[in-house]
Amino acid sequence: MGNQVAVIAAHPDDEVLGMAGTIAKHALAGDEVHILFISDGVTGRDILYDREKRLHEINERKASAKKSAEILGIKSIEFLDYPNLRMDTVSVLEVTQKIEERLKKWTANIVYTHHSSDTNVDHGVCFKSTLIACRPVPTSLVRSIRCFEVLSSTEYSVSNHGPLFEPNLFIDVQEFRDKKIDCIRTYDYEMRPSPFPRSEKVVDAQLTLRGSQVGLLAAEAFMEVRRIE
Repeated sequence: MGNQVAVIAAHPDDEVLGMAGTIAKHALAGDEVHILFISDGVTGRDILYDREKRLHEINERKASAKKSAEILGIKSIEFLDYPNLRMDTVSVLEVTQKIEERLKKWTANIVYTHHSSDTNVDHGVCFKSTLIACRPVPTSLVRSIRCFEVLSSTEYSVSNHGPLFEPNLFIDVQEFRDKKIDCIRTYDYEMRPSPFPRSEKVVDAQLTLRGSQVGLLAAEAFMEVRRIE
């Protein structure tokens, strides 16, 4: 039996930017990958929260997430629909409990989420809630917790905001390079021309850079915060 992999992402598109190649690799290996999206990813564009005003865009992002899930071979996806860029107003306990429910349901033993010092506030809440949900109690099935990087957030951080992203796990994704770009295109309305970080050119360049750091043609990088063998 393969691994049960949980990806806890703040917004639809983070899973693709952070680890599309790795998701595809897990799926090809026979692992079941499940994704939980915490925030709607859209409503933060308004000064005042108005979900109905952005409902079409929210549904568009969900459709993109489902399309990329098909490309990558993801087993299931769920949406919590918390307000975008307002996760600092939501109870961490509430978010933690919702994550715990999914980890239990999926019997997850490998968990991926955001890095703690990302500049996006939703990413930070997502990390904190996931880490609490994965606390090492005797009944926990989680054996590895891994943080991915998201262009236009992770690299924007500075040292006095928190520890910088320093990867200690590199996954060879050369075989899945084209799939990552295909998934990026499902979120084309979120992409911008190079040199903006969320562009096809920069996303592909990041794969090359991370690969070059460990002698590979293409890699995705992670910080593994805990492993149990």
